[in-house]
Amino acid sequence: MYKSLLFILLAGVVACNSSGKKSVNTPDSLLSHSASVDTGIMTEGAPPVNPEAVPDTVRIEGDFNGDGNLDLAYGVLYRNAMEKEGQDEYVIRFSNPDIKPLVTGFGEIRLINEGDLNNDGSDDLSVYQAPLHGCTYVMSSWSFTKSGWKQVTDPWLVYKGCNYLSDEDLQNRIVLEDGILYYYQEDPNDEHMTLVKKEMGVK
Repeated sequence: MYKSLLFILLAGVVACNSSGKKSVNTPDSLLSHSASVDTGIMTEGAPPVNPEAVPDTVRIEGDFNGDGNLDLAYGVLYRNAMEKEGQDEYVIRFSNPDIKPLVTGFGEIRLINEGDLNNDGSDDLSVYQAPLHGCTYVMSSWSFTKSGWKQVTDPWLVYKGCNYLSDEDLQNRIVLEDGILYYYQEDPNDEHMTLVKKEMGVK
């Protein structure tokens, strides 16, 4: 009787650890494997026919790790919204496997190559990201280091998110002049939403 019970117990353990067991896809596991990436580039210079339709994937080029070679950065949809009113989640992957993915979280994104903002010899990038509700978007700038991605500046708000902004508009939101970094932001107290130039500290 004892031997029969031991045999049944061992059989159960082997079955539970068999290769046929399904793995659960978590964000970390999705980031660790290579995925089929839509490399379509967003090149629209004017408002699209449907302003609500922002591509799931955007692509920019840059030397993001300072090795002298151009890399491709792809903004990729990697998990659909869990709820009807929720948002999809996005991650930025790179053509160079040595550059770690940058998880941006919830909300559609567009990418901007900002050049070298912090004088470390590599290109930095900004992420223009949709909010959960409303028309106030968020921009954040990032730099790749040996320990991974870090924010170069504090995130800041773009109040005209419901109006289409071209790639050129987004590119001109941050400027580096005489070693000082500035950003342009709408004045929410002005009915014309005039852009105001503000100094931005670099981390």
